[in-house]
Amino acid sequence: MRLLLIVLVAVLLAPAAAAADTIEVAAHLQNQNVAGLPPKGRSGNAYSAVWIVRDRHARTIGDVLLDCRWVNASLRLCVGQLSMPLGTLALIGASRTSLIGQLAVVGGTGVYAGASGTVLFDAIGLRRYIVTANYHT
Repeated sequence: MRLLLIVLVAVLLAPAAAAADTIEVAAHLQNQNVAGLPPKGRSGNAYSAVWIVRDRHARTIGDVLLDCRWVNASLRLCVGQLSMPLGTLALIGASRTSLIGQLAVVGGTGVYAGASGTVLFDAIGLRRYIVTANYHT
């Protein structure tokens, strides 16, 4: 009975999990580069890109930098950052297609220091994406 009371008190006093913060911005691909590296074919190829990030009023507020490398013909590893006025989110992830999809948030700077979560890239047109970051700090 005493153990049950201790567990109940610990549960009641434990801090509630903080709700995730969400950022949603528009990104327009400004520049990309694909470098064909050995071996022949897609394996080893490198992809780099820069997106301009805009707020809901179409004002430029930052950018996304992304570098990917095909590990083999069907898997690539990407690292990058989403930079905005109050700081930067550090991103990493893998994809089996040439689409970006979802990356993990593995840290940040400024108000995003210590952030973790996910960033989803949704294509909405040619060279245009909606970027949604769900993160905790």
